[in-house]
Amino acid sequence: MKKIKGYLEYKLDLELCGINTFEKDHEIRKRYEKYLQDQQQTNNDIPTSDTNKTSKRTDSTNLLEHKER
Repeated sequence: MKKIKGYLEYKLDLELCGINTFEKDHEIRKRYEKYLQDQQQTNNDIPTSDTNKTSKRTDSTNLLEHKER
């Protein structure tokens, strides 16, 4: 699950991407609110239960044998 960014981190990311945020707090707040809604929707779409019933495990002995060859 992705960590949700705080407002200042979000604004800094926009600046680092070359988007001027100087004196545009009202516009940036709107974009940030949309970002939060999108993140909330994404988090709701992710199943919370274990969906991988058969997990693949690597046997460490096979790795050691592979290295010795």
